[in-house]
Amino acid sequence: MNILAEYTEKQLEILSDIAKKCALELAMELNSDVIDTFNYSGNLTDDEDSKRYVACALTTMGAIDTEGKNQGRKFIDDFSEGHDIEVLTKIVQKCSMVDGDTIEDRGYNFYKCFWTENLFGK
Repeated sequence: MNILAEYTEKQLEILSDIAKKCALELAMELNSDVIDTFNYSGNLTDDEDSKRYVACALTTMGAIDTEGKNQGRKFIDDFSEGHDIEVLTKIVQKCSMVDGDTIEDRGYNFYKCFWTENLFGK
């Protein structure tokens, strides 16, 4: 896996807690490639398992609400350390404009937009 993300210890703990919650909720293995790819590379495939995990993870971290609408303030607060908050805010604002028919589609499209910007690899 091509790792593009760099996180602080606190951010890694947040991602670990999210992975445990969503893996349990979605009956996934905690060591699933979907979880690792979500966290570190941004190269998830457009499939049902990936979309379900993205929706769960983004909802849990506060990036989207239960309808898939952007709620980026908590996400920005949790993930701004070690990153340029102005850039992060602009990316979240830009990616909040994505659309989709379902929460899974909207979450996945937000995720793909976010990783296209490759903030965590910069």
